[in-house]
Amino acid sequence: MKKKYIIIVLLVILGLIVLLFYFKEEETYILKKYSPEGTLLRTKEYVIRNGDTIFHGKFISYNEKGIKINEGQFVDNEPNGNCFYYYDNGKLESLFYRKNSKINLECTYYNQNGLINEYIMCDSLGRTAFIIEFDKKTVKMYDGYATYPVNQYKIEKEKKYEIYTRDTLKVGDTIRYNYLVANIPNAKRTFKIETVGIDNSKAKRIIKSKLPAEIIVEEILTHKGLNRIKAITQYTFNDKVTRVKNDTVSFDVNVN
Repeated sequence: MKKKYIIIVLLVILGLIVLLFYFKEEETYILKKYSPEGTLLRTKEYVIRNGDTIFHGKFISYNEKGIKINEGQFVDNEPNGNCFYYYDNGKLESLFYRKNSKINLECTYYNQNGLINEYIMCDSLGRTAFIIEFDKKTVKMYDGYATYPVNQYKIEKEKKYEIYTRDTLKVGDTIRYNYLVANIPNAKRTFKIETVGIDNSKAKRIIKSKLPAEIIVEEILTHKGLNRIKAITQYTFNDKVTRVKNDTVSFDVNVN
């Protein structure tokens, strides 16, 4: 019995050691680049993994005058998340939400007065889905889809199966569907999901947001027959001139 107890204690200790190494934070280093005159031009955070240098963490670049011209972060050697770019006078020029070095998911451009000139929402491949331009704070033009459906899946045993219009689902099935919904500047946005012909207050639906502009909906089907699921977005612009923009996109699923 005593031997068995010792073995259990040793296994627990071994498990704790494994967890300690697994969750141990990587040590972060900083790479700095200077001009021949000694001016700091760039800093990049990095870690060492398996003997390799991996850029992972913040980066900042400066011009010859020491003014910051860009900053953001790397994740596993790729720029990821919000990256800021500045005019030579230090004012914000643009803000990109980057998926990696080749794909931007959202872009916002500013003029020298700090006002937004242009906003762009892109799909997962970096293709423009929606664009809007401003003259000061007044809408100049917009084009594309401010509410952009991405995927519809049935979830079964934690696996995802794409839904087609010919498919028939069952009451109790869980489906997941995604949208890109533009974060239009200088406007108030409302967004809701509803299924036509049912009491949506009783719908078994979870809505989550994912940066920068994705909305993920997970729903348990409760209504037999044709389910027409609508995403309804409304933008009310601050300029009091541009008309309210209403977007509705829908898809159908058949439920037994």
